[in-house]
Amino acid sequence: MARRRRAFGSINAKPNKAAPKYLEATYPTPARYAADYPGQPKDQIETFRPANPDAWMRAEAWLASEKKLIDNGTWTPWRSRKDRRRQSSVTFAQYAAEYVETRRKADGSPLQETTKDKYRQYLRDHLDPILGDKAMTAIRPDDIRRWYDSMTVTKDGAGASIRTKVYRLLNGIMNEAATKPLDAQGNTLIPTNPVQFRVPQPDVRRDYVIATRRQVLALADAMPDYTALAVLLAGVMGLREGECLGLMRRDVELDATPPMLHVRSGAKVVERDGSTTPVLGGPKTKRSRRDLPIPAPLVPVIRDHLAAHVDSRPTALLFTARRTRGVMRGGTLRKQFDKAVRQVGDPALSGMTFHDLRHSALTHYAQDGATVGQLMKAGGHTNLRTVAVYQQSSADADKRLGENVDAELASAMAVHDEARPSASADAPHDDSTNTVGAADGSDGMAGLVNVLASMPLESRVAVLKGLDDDRRSQVVAMLPQAVQVETMTELLK
Repeated sequence: MARRRRAFGSINAKPNKAAPKYLEATYPTPARYAADYPGQPKDQIETFRPANPDAWMRAEAWLASEKKLIDNGTWTPWRSRKDRRRQSSVTFAQYAAEYVETRRKADGSPLQETTKDKYRQYLRDHLDPILGDKAMTAIRPDDIRRWYDSMTVTKDGAGASIRTKVYRLLNGIMNEAATKPLDAQGNTLIPTNPVQFRVPQPDVRRDYVIATRRQVLALADAMPDYTALAVLLAGVMGLREGECLGLMRRDVELDATPPMLHVRSGAKVVERDGSTTPVLGGPKTKRSRRDLPIPAPLVPVIRDHLAAHVDSRPTALLFTARRTRGVMRGGTLRKQFDKAVRQVGDPALSGMTFHDLRHSALTHYAQDGATVGQLMKAGGHTNLRTVAVYQQSSADADKRLGENVDAELASAMAVHDEARPSASADAPHDDSTNTVGAADGSDGMAGLVNVLASMPLESRVAVLKGLDDDRRSQVVAMLPQAVQVETMTELLK
């Protein structure tokens, strides 16, 4: 069909009139809107396929509607309107899947594959069955509440933790859709986030089973020979399960001074082609990459393990799957550990998990006087609240700590009293009121902790900085947790 003359815009057959495949309708971008919509192309363009009479009618109608918008003063760029229309049909399942694949951490780095796998599972199992087919623009607060109520939580709280995790993912998805600009004018896919209620933080903390070092040794003895060392690395040095399984021969320097263990990678399970596969990946966080001195008693144990179970290649894994000789699954290690716990038969270890070994190691470090900074380095932590967990000492350790602090405090107070000017001979004096050197000294210690807790932060930190590292760690560990965290945050600056 030949090109038609028009008072507004034009319609052309493409690629040419002799062999038309589609029609291209164009009109000049209105000059009076240039200030409102900078950066617009010279012409507004839309295509219509195939090049038949129906396409000509649709192109004519489009140009007529565009002219009407201009005449009425309600025109906006066609491409922006077209994009919004297309995006308005995007379903939650489509948008959420793209969100998971392209999401970045706060530092700009991509999500780890294991995190993506976890989010994909949340979508597949919990979100898509309720929200997946709905258009993003059609999701309302009532739909969010309906999804939330569909998540089963038992009377004893089972299910609350996973519901909260899925809620956070959903809130992140909808918040991005409500805030991420789609064009230069700042338009977003949805006007507001339909997630308009907060959920209570579930109490997911469990009482960790803290094994003594002798118990850790007993558990290692109950493990198969080729994985016994993993129990020691977790229970003595505080490695995570995946960090143990990601160690290679080159990560161990037994002849260095001091001997060193380099944590550089971690084993994890990813989903590939519908099945899970154990692979090596990066550490959990940037702080998880760390160099740890190996306690001297572990050196010969590690040397024997290398000789018996690890080949000579620098990249040879310290722990391998028996059948594939590849990366070992964490589930395999956990099953062996569960069996070892039952074999040891110590009631105090009932319910202990492999992850509790890490908590045991870091708790012992705290009991041995490790500073907060040393604990964070040993555990590869970035969060002070996490480190505070390891300040939860055993009853025996609390008793030893109290005895040590009482003795040092009594000594310091005695020296202090001796240095004070003598009291007037006329002043009344009653030896019975002197609590220094009391049998347990607990009142004095409690008083010191209470005084520090009530001090302004700046004053409290100034007092603590006057103590040596060991005493400072001990005193900080006895402060109430909220006070402890704010104090540690300031001390680490």
